[in-house]
Amino acid sequence: MSIKLRSTELSFAEASFLKWQYGFDEEDEPFERALWQAIMRAWEADNASDAGYLERLGSSGAFPEEVALYLRFKSAGSDEVWNELIRRAALSDRRTVKVDTPINRRRSTGSDRGQTTHTHQ
Repeated sequence: MSIKLRSTELSFAEASFLKWQYGFDEEDEPFERALWQAIMRAWEADNASDAGYLERLGSSGAFPEEVALYLRFKSAGSDEVWNELIRRAALSDRRTVKVDTPINRRRSTGSDRGQTTHTHQ
């Protein structure tokens, strides 16, 4: 399953962030997945101490747009940020709709293949 975004209304960072939140496809750029994980871990580490990881990740020449977007997402107004992003991307809110990730679909398909129905008379 591929996520369909209305990307004409989103920056590259916003589209990448939404794909990360909804679950990347296997064909997606591994660097983007790693970048969002690094930003999330830097945010967590900076909240636990004064390490300054986010400042370095968001510095000029690094990933300022991605870090700024993540900080807006984690801010007090995160619902507004999220709702605006999904509106512009023409997506439904995954928090109200159960969306199967590729791995969950593979697991359910694999377990379905191994099951047989027995009837007892």
